[in-house]
Amino acid sequence: MSQHHKSSRHNSATYHLRPEYEARLPLPCTECGRPVERTQKWHIAHIIPASEGGRTTRQNTGVAHALCNLRAGGKLATRKQAVSRYRSKGIRKW
Repeated sequence: MSQHHKSSRHNSATYHLRPEYEARLPLPCTECGRPVERTQKWHIAHIIPASEGGRTTRQNTGVAHALCNLRAGGKLATRKQAVSRYRSKGIRKW
């Protein structure tokens, strides 16, 4: 568990979003852009990390390959670049 999660009242309630995203798979990974398939291990990823004040909402979450999400950690700049890249391509509609 990260230090952020230990020292704050943060409670990532992404479990309630998982069935909704799973029904819509395949969707593009928020980190690498490749499709996330049901058969793969995947996470609900925050676009703006919770550690930076990002909320657990549909507008601030998406799917990510488990390895992509773990590799990204709380790298805010990387995610901001991904968001602008996907929005400019019209990929992210949620």
